[in-house]
Amino acid sequence: MDILFQAFGWIGAAGLLIAFYLNSAGKITAADKSYQIANLVAAILLTLNAYHLGSYPFIIINVFWAGVALLSLIKRK
Repeated sequence: MDILFQAFGWIGAAGLLIAFYLNSAGKITAADKSYQIANLVAAILLTLNAYHLGSYPFIIINVFWAGVALLSLIKRK
C-alpha cells in the first residue's frame, strides 16, 4: 500500500509542476478549465499522500489548493 501512496505523491507533484510550468510559459492560463482540473486532481493526490504520511500541514495546504480549484471550476458555469 505504501507504493500506491508514493505514486499518488509523485503523480500529484508532477501534475502540479507541469500545470505551473504551462501557466508560466503562457501555454495555458489560470482561467483555463484544464489548468484548474490539473490543480484539483494534483491536490487531491497530494492530500492522500500527505494523509498517509501524517503530514498535517501539507494536508491543509492541499485541501485549500483543491478547494480553490474546485471553486474556480464551479464559478465557470
